[in-house]
Amino acid sequence: MSSQKLVRCELRRKGAAKGQVRFVPLEIFGLWEHLMASKHGFEVITPKASLWLDMEDSPDAAYSQNQFERVTEVTAFVYSDRDEMFTRARRYFPSHEAAQLKQIFLSHYQSPNGRIQTQVHEREGIWIQRELAPVGA
Repeated sequence: MSSQKLVRCELRRKGAAKGQVRFVPLEIFGLWEHLMASKHGFEVITPKASLWLDMEDSPDAAYSQNQFERVTEVTAFVYSDRDEMFTRARRYFPSHEAAQLKQIFLSHYQSPNGRIQTQVHEREGIWIQRELAPVGA
């Protein structure tokens, strides 16, 4: 079973009442947060880190429904003409929005004639809701 440290946060336009949930790898979260705020004008609120586990060994059986969120990993293997090699782009989406968000994600990798130049792989998984431990426990 593989895992990935992800930050769950809400992304919203400044001044908007409601945001959209995003899952971002912990290792790039600071850079992603800066980019969303400075270049795109979004606010990144309520960040919370935890683990994403793939569903290979049915880890959801170990948790009750309110202890996890279903999250789909989408990996695109994209050929770069400039570099003459494949590179991997990986994103995580709330499973109930994955089909719609995957299309937006893949639109960044279309060729000039509108065709997607990539191989795509998806894996279902869960993001574990972590409980805050009481101070002094």
